[in-house]
Amino acid sequence: MRCRCPPGGPLSKWRRSFRSSCRRSRTVDPTPASVGGYLIRSVLGTGGTGTVYLARHAGGLVAVKVLDVECPAPLVHPHIVPVYDHGATIDGKHWLAMQYVAGGDADSELRAGRMSPARAVRIVAGVAEALDFAHSQGVLHGDVKPSNFLLDKDDWALLTDFGVLPFVRSGTVLTSAAYASPEMLLGNEIDGRADVYSLGCSLFRLLTGKPPFFDVGSKGAVVQAHLRRAAPQATSFAPWLPTAMDDVVTRAMAKDPHERYQSARELALAATRALATSR
Repeated sequence: MRCRCPPGGPLSKWRRSFRSSCRRSRTVDPTPASVGGYLIRSVLGTGGTGTVYLARHAGGLVAVKVLDVECPAPLVHPHIVPVYDHGATIDGKHWLAMQYVAGGDADSELRAGRMSPARAVRIVAGVAEALDFAHSQGVLHGDVKPSNFLLDKDDWALLTDFGVLPFVRSGTVLTSAAYASPEMLLGNEIDGRADVYSLGCSLFRLLTGKPPFFDVGSKGAVVQAHLRRAAPQATSFAPWLPTAMDDVVTRAMAKDPHERYQSARELALAATRALATSR
């Protein structure tokens, strides 16, 4: 088990404390000198749910995320970035101290030319385990994309940047348009199959080097493509892939959630089998 529970008492008590301090959202200095006793060194990135900083504490380097939104209680799983500490700033912003993963992420590895089909499918399989666990706890990730698939020094995939969505939440779209399911874009009720759709989009990106519908132009056109166009064929952009992979992407990106893989693991297993077939 790679994740470890934070110190200071049973996980259930810590999770209750986490929820109670996660209520409000206000403006925070984008470059604070410290957060919760963690000395800020630099900005690692920003996203739809907050800003992540590289910080130093007595135990070494950590990633500290200051949240712009409400947040779910942290999840403990081998393929989810561990959360070590949490708290709130004086102006009510919630923060998390997480494992600093120095190995980069799947998207940066892809752009560096280091993403083989076998590696892509293995990373997706690890992320799928994390997603199914989250879904079993009633939590939707809401922003599944390769830049949120962190990789440690052993190339172990760790899913990060969970959003704020419980199941059956409508009217909110957190995920990037390039990876968004039709039901999220429409503001309909959602469940874990929305994450499965986004994982299928992520698989397509890692296998082909392009996000789905990259060729349609504007963001609005991408949204319309997710709503109306058939899933793209992976072999059209990566002809070395087995044609069976086209079927995997097509089912993962089905417009109707009932026609998709019903779990992330089912998608990962299908992709693994497809990669093992010949053209």
